[in-house]
Amino acid sequence: MSKYLSHSKKRKIEEKIAFSIFYLCGLTVLGILFFMIWHIVSNGIGVISFSFIASIYNAIVGTLSLVSLSIVFAVPFGVLSAIYLYEYAKDSKLSQIVRFSSDCLAGLPSIVFGIFGYAIALKTIGPSLLVGGVILSFMILPIIIKATEEGLKSVPSDIRDGSLALGASKWQTIRQIVVPSAMPQIITGVILAMGRSAEETAAVMFTAATIYASGFGLLNRVETLSFNLYITATEYSTQQELASAYGIAVVLLGLMITLFIISNLVKRKFAKYNSNI
Repeated sequence: MSKYLSHSKKRKIEEKIAFSIFYLCGLTVLGILFFMIWHIVSNGIGVISFSFIASIYNAIVGTLSLVSLSIVFAVPFGVLSAIYLYEYAKDSKLSQIVRFSSDCLAGLPSIVFGIFGYAIALKTIGPSLLVGGVILSFMILPIIIKATEEGLKSVPSDIRDGSLALGASKWQTIRQIVVPSAMPQIITGVILAMGRSAEETAAVMFTAATIYASGFGLLNRVETLSFNLYITATEYSTQQELASAYGIAVVLLGLMITLFIISNLVKRKFAKYNSNI
């Protein structure tokens, strides 16, 4: 009996140590995150004004345009690919090849996408908003495929079986039952993809970005916040220019937080709608 109690006490001590390590790791990550945000905001908030926002207005519009284009291109391909892989192909040779290719695509450095996009641009319409959006869509495609597959996996098989038992076809079941149920996870993937598109610098500097855009259009180069931040932070000669770089970082941070909040609101709407069905 005393031996059992001793063993139980030892397990409780081990559990407390493990939880303490988890809390410490979590607090460390939060601390690093808040320190980074505080450092950027405290150095850049002083230059934020209407005139500063007006000076980088084209970069804000260019960034939002690239994010929107990449999402428009990537979401249909990513979601439909994931549906095919999980609902139809299962573990066939083709699905294994597609998943392996998707994993390889996710691991490629962004500079490789940039060089590839630049080669395509030279042989077609030149560096532009359109080419940049397409290249960014290649980069975020694995994120959307993975998130959609995880969403489809989370839908219980009973729901599929019940729908099929009521006479619905497989496609009707997927379209009307499975995909809406998996929508919160799909939107999570889209949120992450939007963040990746907005912060990307290496890929867009070869395919779409410029320091000054004289016009706006699908076939023109565009200014982006990430590229402006890179140029300003690496080539500054005065403290005022360095403060401007921090200011751009604050605007980029605020833009991302706004997008995340909007996307999370949409995600919660879908989750609430699904829970009421």
